[in-house]
Parts: sequence; structure tokens; C-alpha cells
Amino acid sequence: MNDRLLNAESRVVVIQLCPEDLALAQRLHFWQHVRSRGGIIRLSILCVVATALFAGLLWLAGSGSDAVVPVLAFALATPFAILGFPFLITHVLGGVAARRTFRQQKTLHKPATLAWTEQGVVLQSDYGDARVPWADFRKARQDERMILLYESDRLYRVIPKRCLSAVQLADLQSCLVAAPPG
Repeated sequence: MNDRLLNAESRVVVIQLCPEDLALAQRLHFWQHVRSRGGIIRLSILCVVATALFAGLLWLAGSGSDAVVPVLAFALATPFAILGFPFLITHVLGGVAARRTFRQQKTLHKPATLAWTEQGVVLQSDYGDARVPWADFRKARQDERMILLYESDRLYRVIPKRCLSAVQLADLQSCLVAAPPG
């Protein structure tokens, strides 16, 4: 077997998703969104608007200058509350939602083959093939267990790192640099 064929074969992996993969992908997506510039801006605007509404309600209730401490406490607690609900939904209830989604979406039950080159990825399954150049991905995100290849802000391809050998992971990560930073 020549080196070119060996290299091509090392860039092919079969991915069989499980409900846990979906939950982990959802968590990674949540955290990448929260840490993004747009996520921080939306969180900040929501906190300012919520605090202003709270202060306005206290002012209408006639609290006047007595409302300074409650408004400051509300302003400090608002970011935790605003992040807390999605965090709980993603981390506590995420497994339930992932299992339900996996049960409902039959396309997730079949294995898919992932192949990659310096130009892009090829995904093949019983449901069809997709050839996507790296430049067509909006961004790529990863943590210690998962890689997400984003085709839009909310649509991503899930690649569990458990399906890759250490050599394959390093090779795929070297190709990921061609994906836009997002």
C-alpha cells in the first residue's frame, strides 16, 4: 500500500452518534454562544433592560431613593439569572432532550462516514453524501470531547473525538485551521 493511500485511509472514520454525543454537543454550543461577542452583547443589553424595568417599577411604586440598594442587588443578580436558566436547561435537562431527539430523529441512528482533506470534508451515510469545503463552514468549535463544524449559527455537524485516534484528531485539527474562525 503506498503512502498516499495510507494517508487517505487514515483520514476516514465511521461515526456512530449516541444520545450523550448530542447532549455534549448542545453544551459546547451553549458555551461557545455565551462566550461569543454577540452572546455577550445580548446578555449585556438584556441585563440593562431588565434592571431599568425593575428600577422603573420600583419608582412607580413610590420607593424613590429607597430603591437604590434593591436595584443594585437586582443588577448584580440579573446576569446569573439570565445565564442560569439556559445553563440548567442545557446541563440538567439536556440529557433528556438529547435522548428524545435521538429517539425521534432516525437519521442519527445510522453510522456516517467522515473523510477530510486540506480542501474540506465529505460526509456519507445511508441518507446521502455531503461535500463541504472548509471555507463554507462558518466556524469550528471544540472541547475535550467534541468538535462542532458550523454551517450556520445554529446548524452544526457533530464529530465526537472518541471516534478518532490521536493521529486522526491531530490531522483533523491541522485541517480545521482552514475553517473560518467565526
